[in-house]
Amino acid sequence: PATSAFAAAAAGAMTDASMAVASPIGSDYSSFVSWDLLDLKRGGPEAAAGAFERVDDVVMGGISSSSMGADLAGRACLVWAGKCRTEGGGFTGARSVSLQTPLDLSTFDGIAMSCALESDDEPSRRTWKATLRTQNNRGEVVYQATFVPPVAKQLRGSPLAPSDEETIRLPWSAFKLVRGPMVVPGVPPLSADQCKSVFGLGLIMSRFNAQGPMPDFRAGAFRLAIHSMGVYAAMDKDSSFTDYSGPTTLLAAVAGNAGKKETENTGRSSTSLLSILLKPLIALVFSESARRRGRARALLKERYKMGELAARFKYGQALKAVRLGDSGAAAAEGLMELAKDMAAAVVTLPLKGLFRALQGISRLVKTLKGEKQLPPLRR
Repeated sequence: PATSAFAAAAAGAMTDASMAVASPIGSDYSSFVSWDLLDLKRGGPEAAAGAFERVDDVVMGGISSSSMGADLAGRACLVWAGKCRTEGGGFTGARSVSLQTPLDLSTFDGIAMSCALESDDEPSRRTWKATLRTQNNRGEVVYQATFVPPVAKQLRGSPLAPSDEETIRLPWSAFKLVRGPMVVPGVPPLSADQCKSVFGLGLIMSRFNAQGPMPDFRAGAFRLAIHSMGVYAAMDKDSSFTDYSGPTTLLAAVAGNAGKKETENTGRSSTSLLSILLKPLIALVFSESARRRGRARALLKERYKMGELAARFKYGQALKAVRLGDSGAAAAEGLMELAKDMAAAVVTLPLKGLFRALQGISRLVKTLKGEKQLPPLRR
């Protein structure tokens, strides 16, 4: 996740006022004009990558992983890449840090993206979503719109940037309010007026579409090159794109977070007594490394028809010894992992009961207040 140090660096990069406003991309003959909120051409992909944080299915118990970074080949684009696994989850994501000062995108018509899938030629076997937050929180209720990225064209073995005709445009009306993977029923689509305060943008790649899990979902590695991500507006026939005023860039908005922790941006405190007490328990119960070890053991048991003890103590220890080069160190690491797994198993049961009780109390309070209930979250 981006830190206050990154926000300070972004603030330093925004000392020139002209750099705070996105420059238009496109051409006079197009019926649309677009602006890149990432400002990749001027600000550079390294700065833009620092404005994003990972949101993979590890938050829900999965083992998928992804990252957003600058292109190692030196192109002026971001590369979002990783591996999506269906065990325990089935989605990967990247979102911008929560903004202290929101973006005003209400004068534009929607989101515009120039991106291309470079890992394979089957984008339709995944569900791709653009996300937008109109509230300053990190809850799972967010606006989403689906899209299908084009497959990158190649020139002498190197991927090319998408053409203007391949630009993806998502009008505000395409964004629906969702909770998890499910659309919240009875809620109108996003409107331009709601975009006066946009606290974050992001991307999701998932095995879940509107009908549920995709039967032919392509799990495994993916790589999406992002050449721009911003907003667009329809041009009048007698206008030039230079006649339009651009939005504040994402980097400039992130610069407003300088000197503040993310919890200050979201209005939530991480120094409360409850947070301090629960933090080590949550780290123990929801350990990503423990879930990955569990999945590795499950694969061993499935592939070689062995039991839990053999997977953990025989083959698991042998693999550790090879990795560490020392059987004693492997045994010590194995015992430590076993102790943590046993502690997590003991703690999990009462925690599940506590979470269910809190959910019940929350539903009761909303019912008493006459508030509309969100649909139950299904995975």
